[in-house]
Formats: sequence, C-alpha cells, structure tokens
Amino acid sequence: MANYVHTCPPSAGWDWLMQGLQLFRSKPGEMFLFGNTYLFIILFIGILIPFIGAAAVAIASPALGFGIMLAGKMGQKGLRVSPSVLFNAFNQDNRKHLQSLLILGAIYTACFALIRLLAHLVLGAQPTVSIEDLQKADAATSAAFMEYMVLYMIFIGITSIPVLLAFWFAPVLVVWHNMKPMQALFSSWVAVWRNKGSFLIYGMGWLVLGLGFSSVFVVLFTMLGLPAAFVSALNMMCVALVMAVSLCTFYPSYKAVFEHDPTE
Repeated sequence: MANYVHTCPPSAGWDWLMQGLQLFRSKPGEMFLFGNTYLFIILFIGILIPFIGAAAVAIASPALGFGIMLAGKMGQKGLRVSPSVLFNAFNQDNRKHLQSLLILGAIYTACFALIRLLAHLVLGAQPTVSIEDLQKADAATSAAFMEYMVLYMIFIGITSIPVLLAFWFAPVLVVWHNMKPMQALFSSWVAVWRNKGSFLIYGMGWLVLGLGFSSVFVVLFTMLGLPAAFVSALNMMCVALVMAVSLCTFYPSYKAVFEHDPTE
C-alpha cells in the first residue's frame, strides 16, 4: 500500500475535471497533440492492425497510462509536454520498471480477453456481418445486428469498470512508488474504493460533458446541412478534443489521493 491514501469528498471528482480543463486551457496546443498521439495509437494501431495491433496496445496500456499521468504532472508544473512523454516508460530512466509495467499489460490483456469471452457466453457469438452485407440486409436482420451490438457494448462497458479502476493508479504506483504489479493493482483498487464517491461524480461528469459537447456539435453540423464526409471529419475532431481534455484530468485524481498533505 502507498504511504498515504487520502479519502476525498465526492465533490473532488468535479474538481479533477475542472483542473483538467484548466490544464488544457493553459497548454491547448501541446495537450491536443499529446491526446491525438494517444488516439492515433488506439485507432490506427489497435483497430486497423488485426489482432496483433489490439494485443500490442493492450499490453502497452499501463506503460502509456504512466505517460498520461506524467504529462499531467509536467503540465501542472508548467513544463513542456511533447508526444514523446507518452512513451516515457520505455526510456532508460524507467527501464527498471518496464518489466512490471508489461506484466500489468499482460494482466490487463487477459482481463479483457476474459470479459469478451464472457460476453460471447452470455450473448452468443457476434454476428459476422460486413458493412456491405448490412446495407443489403432486410430491416429485421439489421435490427437484430444493432440490438446485439448495443447489448454487447453495454455488457463490455459495465464489466470493464472494475478492471479499469484497478488499473487506474497501478502504473504510477509501479514507477513512482516502486510497487510490484499485484501490490500496485491492490493498492489502486483500495484507493479507488475509498474514493468511490469522487470517482462516481468524476465519471458522471465526463459522461455529461463529453456527450453534451458531442451532441451540440452533431446537431449544429446537421442543421448546417454540411456534406457527410465533412461532418465525419468534424466529428472526429470533436472526439480528438474530448480525448485530449480527458487525459488532462487523470493526474489531478492521483495528486488528490496520493500527494495530499495529511496535516492539512
């Protein structure tokens, strides 16, 4: 367990969001480029490269998670944040922690593989329908496919929450607190559980802000009657902006829980 774990009031979750927004406003160009680098890795490596890409991104996720926390810390200190910070865990200075981070990555990959397996056991096999087939399919087939995908995403989303929370602080606990992988996961889970009210407000706040922001622009783009390709590009920019701002909010949660002065 880390030396000191502070229990924050539920309102702290909203403070983390505001601190992240403030960080983004202070360094919009740097943080937007940093966030887009992470988004590029997820979309173009994790999705476009079949199987290998997704596995590589999952295994590297804890190492990248440390880079996200480090970027937030550097940004709050007024230091320059470049996309290379995302890969800081692979630098020589942190090489001694890399094995533990990769072990975390292997556990992370196994957890999500198990979640997908459970989804298939509960919901059945995912329909193998291409976009072309779906466009030619009748209304009943299309509706059945969409229903399955909605249920699948809901199941994955709900069952992923405990895993994500266990890994929330684990990478920085490995690097900044010299913990072993299982100790870091346990400490991260305890820290999150002690601050479940804060994380509930934090999660709900992002849900409202993220969906609200995206919805406003979708409605605006639709009302303007812009071409579909142009709307898709603008929507992707909105996603990139939300991603960049969201990454700025990660470090404030760590700072509040683990860097709080117990004498205050």
